[in-house]
Amino acid sequence: MQAYVVWWILAAVLVGVELTSGTFYLLVYGLAAAVAGVAAWLGAGFFLQLLTAGGIAALGTLALRHWKRSTGHPESTVQDMDIGQTVQIESWQDGRGQVKYRGALWDAEAESGSVDSTRPLVIRAVRGNMLVLGN
Repeated sequence: MQAYVVWWILAAVLVGVELTSGTFYLLVYGLAAAVAGVAAWLGAGFFLQLLTAGGIAALGTLALRHWKRSTGHPESTVQDMDIGQTVQIESWQDGRGQVKYRGALWDAEAESGSVDSTRPLVIRAVRGNMLVLGN
């Protein structure tokens, strides 16, 4: 079997497995194998094929890492949806207490000393499992 056929079969397998994982890394490695297959088809030696596949895989991995770090984090977006929602006070004393929100009890604290618990409280921020409330 020709070397380029082996590279293209490897590329197809990697891309196929990528369809089940969704990480994009195997897609990059599949692309690297496909390009190494093209290099083999053009008559490059085995060392150049490996160098081509390794270089593309390394550059693709670095590009994916950079892309993943620069994109927004979905967990912070979910918390942002809570900001601005009103809560019901269950117990409150000295700027801390428990409130009912989304059918559950949450620990809460006032964002400042000027928060009036007799007026409706609104979520201003989420710190872990603690709601920061204000008026």
